[in-house]
Amino acid sequence: MLMYHPAQDINHCVYRLLLILECSEHKQIKLDIYRLVDFYTLFPYLLKLIKPLPVPVNKHRSKFSNIAEPFESLRNTKRILHELETLQSIAIQNLLAKKLLNKVSLEKGFLGRSEKPLPESFLQEMQSARLLNEDWFKVLVNEFPKAKFSGNNGLKARTGLMEYRYDMDRT
Repeated sequence: MLMYHPAQDINHCVYRLLLILECSEHKQIKLDIYRLVDFYTLFPYLLKLIKPLPVPVNKHRSKFSNIAEPFESLRNTKRILHELETLQSIAIQNLLAKKLLNKVSLEKGFLGRSEKPLPESFLQEMQSARLLNEDWFKVLVNEFPKAKFSGNNGLKARTGLMEYRYDMDRT
């Protein structure tokens, strides 16, 4: 039996990347933060498992409580994040080739849109996206980039998805 999931679709990954960048209040997002934001865009019910939530996100904790649990269950979220990284890298390279991402920002470890406008039909499609009406998505794209990422109290440690023990900032 064939099963489709957007986590394995490169076109959906490109769409999510552009949606995240267009909907965020930030001009640039750290690459590693983007990877987490994209992961939680795919699996938003896992936001409820982040304990404790980081300071800028904690005040929005109630917006995560109404996220419905899916039928499927994820056994190894670290592995899924790791496998997702390949698709995310391909999506980034595709958008760089189309000159839709800022190359200088990427060289500094950030994702940001270039000055090249998106096609009007694509912008209209994005504006009608269901995610734009989700409070948890707004918190994800606007508040996660403000949170501390590294160290014992960072997003890497709190999500349990990335190794943090060897970070320079261990506070």
